Amino acid sequence: MRGRDEAGPSRAWKRARADSYLDEETRKRVSEAQMYAEPEHPSTRFHWRKKEAQEKQRGVSHADAALRDAQRKAETAREVERLHIRRAQRERAQREREEAKSRNARNADDAKMADWVAKEDEFLLEQAKLRAKIRLRDDRAKPIDVLVVNTLWANPQQTSADVETEEEAGLGADLAEPTALMNELMPVELEELHHDIQTFLRLERDPEQLSFWRHALIVVDDKLHTHRGESTSRVDRAIDAEINTMLSHKTAAELSELQAQIRAKLRSGEPIEVEYWESLLRRTVVWRSIATLQTCHETVLEHRVAQLQRLQRTEAKRHEAAVAEQIQAPASAPAPSSRVWNADMEPSAYDPAQLTYEERLLPVCTLDKQRQALKEARAKVLNARFVPRNMPARHRADDAQESIEDALYRMESERAMGVEEEIFNEDVRLGVHPAWADKFRARKPRYFNRVHTGYEWNKYNQTHYDADNPPPKIVQGYKFNIFYPDLIDPTKAPTYRIFREQDAEKTAHDTVLLRFSAGPPYEDIAFRIVDREWEYSHRRGFRSSFDRGVLQLHCMYTYVLTTVNFKRLKYRQ
Repeated sequence: MRGRDEAGPSRAWKRARADSYLDEETRKRVSEAQMYAEPEHPSTRFHWRKKEAQEKQRGVSHADAALRDAQRKAETAREVERLHIRRAQRERAQREREEAKSRNARNADDAKMADWVAKEDEFLLEQAKLRAKIRLRDDRAKPIDVLVVNTLWANPQQTSADVETEEEAGLGADLAEPTALMNELMPVELEELHHDIQTFLRLERDPEQLSFWRHALIVVDDKLHTHRGESTSRVDRAIDAEINTMLSHKTAAELSELQAQIRAKLRSGEPIEVEYWESLLRRTVVWRSIATLQTCHETVLEHRVAQLQRLQRTEAKRHEAAVAEQIQAPASAPAPSSRVWNADMEPSAYDPAQLTYEERLLPVCTLDKQRQALKEARAKVLNARFVPRNMPARHRADDAQESIEDALYRMESERAMGVEEEIFNEDVRLGVHPAWADKFRARKPRYFNRVHTGYEWNKYNQTHYDADNPPPKIVQGYKFNIFYPDLIDPTKAPTYRIFREQDAEKTAHDTVLLRFSAGPPYEDIAFRIVDREWEYSHRRGFRSSFDRGVLQLHCMYTYVLTTVNFKRLKYRQ
C-alpha cells in the first residue's frame, strides 16, 4: 500500500510535467478524459477501504456495490458523451454564425461596390454625351457624336426643355442620317466608331438606347466586312445585289416578319438551298438594323422641328414684347419719294480692256445664271426635311478652310493635360484703348492657358499631413498660350510684363497682373497670377520666344507652350 501511495505522486508529477508541453486545448481534453475514465487494470484501481467497510456494516454486498458503481460509470460516460455532443453543436452553431456574418458583410460590400460601379458608369456616360454635344457644337464632331446626339433627340424627355437658344438646344448642327454617315467613313474611322459604340454599349442601361447601339454595331460590322473584302455571303454577287435591292425598300416591321419566316423555314427541315436562305437571313438582319436607324432619324427630325418651333415662338413673343415697349406713338406714313427712276441711274458698263489681269481671271456670272442658281438653292431648301439655322462664323460646318487661329487653338485644347494641370482661361479687363484703335479694329487674341498645381512637402506639411490626408494644393506654375496669327508687323515680337494694381486694397495682396502686348490689331490682355518669384532656369522649363504667330516660352511642339515656374518657398519655424 505504501509503495502504491509513494508511486502515486511520482506518476502525478510526471503527468503534470508531460502536460506542460501540451497546448491549452489538448491539456483540457486530457484532464477531462482522466477525470471520468477508470483504469481497466484492477491492480491500479483505487479502493476506498473505509467506505467499503461502512457499506459492509450496513449490509450492502460487494456485488450490489459493484453494480451500483457500474451504473454510475455508465451514466458518467453518457453524460460525457452528451457534453461532447453539446460542445460540438455549440462550435458548429458558432461557426455558422461567423460564416453568416462574414457572408452578409461580403454581400453588403458587393452591393455597395455594385452601386458605386453603377454610379461611375452613369457619370462616364453623361460625360461622354456632354463631350459629344460640345464637339458637335464647335464643328469638330466625330462620327460617334452624331449617333449620340441622335439618341438624345430620339427621346424628347432627355432633351432639355429649359434651353433658351437654338445653340444650347443643339439645333444649329446638321445631323446626318446614321447609315449615310457610315457609308462615307474610311476603314480606320469605322474601326474607331466600332470601338466607341462598344463603349456606349457597356455604359448604357436604357433598353431603348441599347437597342439603338446594337443596331448601329450591326451596320458598322457589315461595313467593316465589306471594306475588308470578308463577304459573309456564299451566293453569287448578282444574287446578293438582288437581295439588297429587294430588302432596301422594306420597313423594319416587314423585315422582322420576314426574318421570322426565314428562320421558321430553316428549322422546318424541307429540302431547300440552305446557303441562299442563310445569306438572305444575314442580309435581312443588316437591313432591319438600317431601317431601324432610319426610322429613329426621322423621329429625331420631328422632335427637332418641334423644339425649333417652340423656341421660335418664344423668341417671337419676346421680340413682340420688346417692340411694344419701345413704341410710344403710331408711326407716321413715310413721305413718297420725289425721285423717279430713269435709265441714267443705271451704272455704266465696264470696258473689258480696262480690267486688270486679276479681275479678268474672275468667273463671269450672268443674270440668268444667277437666277437659275437661286432657284436651285430654293428648291433644295424646300425639299429638305430639316434646315438648321445659320450659326456664327466660328461654328459653321461648311467653312472651306479652318483659320490658323482656330487650328492652333484646337490643337492646344485637344492636347491631353497632366494630372496636376487645370485650365486657366480667366483674363482681366484692362479698360485701356490702344493708340492705334482709330486705324485698326482692335480684337482680343485667343488663348488657351493651364495652371500647374501640386503639393508643397515642406517640414510643416510633412509633420501635419501624409499621403492619405494631403495638404492643400498650391499654384506651382502657369502655361500661357497666346495666339497672334494676324499681326500687322510680325517682325516685332509680343512682350509681357508684370505690374501691380494701383488700388491694391480692392484686390488680393498676394496676386499681380501679367500683361501681354503685341500691337495692332490685337488688344493687350492680362491675367491675374500668384505673386511669387519666378524660376528662370531652363532646367525648370522656362524659355521665351515667339514663332509662327504664337507667343512661346516653352517649346514642346511646333506651336507655342508658355511655362512659368515659381521658386519653392522655404519653411521657417
